[in-house]
Amino acid sequence: MMTLHTGSKTAAVCEGCGKAVAVWVSNDGTASPIGQRRGCSCGSNSLRLLGDGPSQTA
Repeated sequence: MMTLHTGSKTAAVCEGCGKAVAVWVSNDGTASPIGQRRGCSCGSNSLRLLGDGPSQTA
């Protein structure tokens, strides 16, 4: 089944391990990693959008 995304695609950094990940940012500001169901592969759900201020939770 195909999932439709609204918002934009950007890069973020996992605050747990420092890994860069591609994310969808929805219109409400929620960041969701692309290709991962929840958070980073290290287990952290705390992502910092590159070029942005405070952390977002996936």
